[in-house]
Amino acid sequence: MQLRILRALYERINEDLARSHEVAFERVGFVSAKLGNRHSGEPVVLFANHYPVADQNYIDDPSAGARINSDAIREAMQVVLDTGMGLFHVHCHAHRGRPGFSSMDLDETPDVVSSLRVANPNEAHGMLLLSNDECIAHVWMPGSNEPVFDNRITIVGYPLRITM
Repeated sequence: MQLRILRALYERINEDLARSHEVAFERVGFVSAKLGNRHSGEPVVLFANHYPVADQNYIDDPSAGARINSDAIREAMQVVLDTGMGLFHVHCHAHRGRPGFSSMDLDETPDVVSSLRVANPNEAHGMLLLSNDECIAHVWMPGSNEPVFDNRITIVGYPLRITM
């Protein structure tokens, strides 16, 4: 599976996620995506837009880097309904190199993704994790109960970057 994100969008997301917050240690957002080439052997997910979580939708929880409330999830589901696109939960682990989802990410974020999939089961949805220079994703394809981990993400623009 291929995932593609424009460098300008990647940088805009990283910039937004780097902002400080009064109660959260990290920022969270959502990135819309369109599934292309879906009936081939190598589908393509094209990332399109970034939707930051509003400041008032963070919960003060010192045990988590960031925790969002149900309003944030409802707003994300509404984006899916309004646009007809898939949506990826996104956050950043601010370091260089390949990031990795934490155990909390892997325990809790799939529940958020499940809500997004209900809003539009015909698109790909998932989890996107950025570092300062790379990214990884877990992608739930339409009709699949398990995410695809083995994917190639291309950051399109100068300099071109492909992560595996």
